[in-house]
Parts: sequence; structure tokens; C-alpha cells
Amino acid sequence: MKKFIIASLLFIGLSFTFTSCGKYVDGPKISLLTKKMRVTGHWTLNKYYDVNGNDITTTAQSGLGSSWELQIEKDGSYKSTGNVGESGTWKLGEDKDDIIFTPSSGTEYSYRILRLKNKEMWLRITNPQGLYEKMYLVQ
Repeated sequence: MKKFIIASLLFIGLSFTFTSCGKYVDGPKISLLTKKMRVTGHWTLNKYYDVNGNDITTTAQSGLGSSWELQIEKDGSYKSTGNVGESGTWKLGEDKDDIIFTPSSGTEYSYRILRLKNKEMWLRITNPQGLYEKMYLVQ
């Protein structure tokens, strides 16, 4: 009986630990893949929301181009295709809650990672006015 009580308390303690600490605002709480493994891949735009939460996916897709894709490689390089074609290097921020892009010809910029799953990544973008927009990407 004593072992059962200890095991139950240990299970409850671990449950609180895993449900209370997640790296990203929108999850996941736990993943067996590293953050770098989850970031790498070929991403396409699924949804885009403006600062007021309005779905402006169609407008964003028009600007990016119908063939837009963001290819993030595990060697630290990236390339985007479509109307906004660029290449350069990427890295995760110090706390691994930002992804930082450094184009070959341009200034470094970063996005806040809100959700990072194997086939889904949500990014918060700060627009030039300092307001937040959200980009939802899928593989």
C-alpha cells in the first residue's frame, strides 16, 4: 500500500510539472523532437492574421506568391521562394523562443515562436508599427 501511495504522489507531481511548463505559448507542452528538428523543413502559409485578428490569408498569399515556400535546413541555411525570394542563415534565439533570420543581403529579423510542432509552426510577427500579426505555417 505504501508503494502505491508513493507512486501516486510521484505521478501527480509529474503531471503538474508537465502541464505547467511549456516553452511556447500555444504548445506543445512536451515533444520528443528537439526544437531545431521541429523548425527544419519546407513550410507553406496556412493562415495569416492582422493586428485585429482578421484573417487576411488571401492578401498575404497574393503578396508572397502562390508558390511561396520557406525552406529551413538543419545546417542553418534557409531559402524562401515565390514573390519574396531570399536566402541566408537562421538560428534559434538564446531562449529558443525566437527564430532569427539573417538574409544574405539585408538586415537580421526575428519572429516569436508561439507554437512549434513537427508539422505546424505559429509565428508572431512585429509589423513596422510595432503591432503583432500572426503567421501559421504547415509542412
